Amino acid sequence: MKHMMDERTEKINGLVSFYVLMLTHLALALVIVYKAYVLKLPEETYAELSVIMGLSMGGYWALRLYFSGILPVISIKKLLVIYFVGVAMIWIPTYLFEGWPAPSQWYQVLYPFIGVAVVLGFYSLVAYLGKRRLEKDLFE
Repeated sequence: MKHMMDERTEKINGLVSFYVLMLTHLALALVIVYKAYVLKLPEETYAELSVIMGLSMGGYWALRLYFSGILPVISIKKLLVIYFVGVAMIWIPTYLFEGWPAPSQWYQVLYPFIGVAVVLGFYSLVAYLGKRRLEKDLFE
């Protein structure tokens, strides 16, 4: 026997999934905060939880944005402007407050440049693929 799902059942399933995932993310965040600030444990004791939470949250929002197809695809020119503004907003305050890293840790100077590039690249990929998917669905 084949089971048919109507819109109401799909909506309920979506809401249940959303709330369970939200509560799981909240629980992970509370465990991380508790270990870091209440127990004052070293970061190594909860680093894997932070990675799992970050990947889960990032993946959830990326998939939501991909399937909705609502992200605007930004031109290369605008992406470059956003990139340099983003790097400046991270780089300048960091080195004003923290100073230059020791010569043995000069690789840390690259973190803002690489981090902003990864975020913008990921955004561009999700926006482009979401737009392409939406166009494909509309024209089929």
